[in-house]
Amino acid sequence: MAYGERFVAVLLAAFAAFGAFYGISVAAGWLAFDSGAWVVGEDVAMRGSLAYLLSAAVHAIAVFGLWRRWRWAHWLAILLLAAGLLPAVPGISSAVVELRISGIALWGTLIILRTAALYAMFSAE
Repeated sequence: MAYGERFVAVLLAAFAAFGAFYGISVAAGWLAFDSGAWVVGEDVAMRGSLAYLLSAAVHAIAVFGLWRRWRWAHWLAILLLAAGLLPAVPGISSAVVELRISGIALWGTLIILRTAALYAMFSAE
């Protein structure tokens, strides 16, 4: 496995872990529904703990497939990374308009990480 694919696998594993954490925390009532919106997006977060857990499972399947070097996992990872960029656009836009430095840093970091991971995945072909 190339370094770029390892980076993507670790990144997707982190998203899976955060998704599982937020899914369990929301189901137990420890956190609000939208507390993990940065992981799955605002629309998905409002669907509840099952949405977080489903996202975590799909990310974990992609990680497993990447480690096994299965071709479909490569494209699943690209799809997950690209789909993760969509909720980042309104997130960073509202953070810039409201001048929330922490929001700009969070959403900006997510955009950079996902874009770098997409570059690594397309370079790995």
